[in-house]
Amino acid sequence: MFFHLFQSESDVLEKKQQELASCVEQYNSAIALVTGTVNSLNSLSESIAEKIQEIDEYQSKLASTRDGLCKMKEKNDKVAANFSALLGD
Repeated sequence: MFFHLFQSESDVLEKKQQELASCVEQYNSAIALVTGTVNSLNSLSESIAEKIQEIDEYQSKLASTRDGLCKMKEKNDKVAANFSALLGD
């Protein structure tokens, strides 16, 4: 009887240890999934930030180019007006 009781307790202990191992494995798997998802989202966010930076740089260069063209047009218009005045137009 004692041996049977001991064996039964041993079986219960082994079963509970297996259940614990299974829980640890599920936990580790879930943590890996969440960690992977967070890393993926962070990577995506960095990629988006880089694209925004590229657009900001492009807009800045475009605005600078536009300003240069506006100044050049203004000078050109003045020169054309001066020559027209000289010609009596």
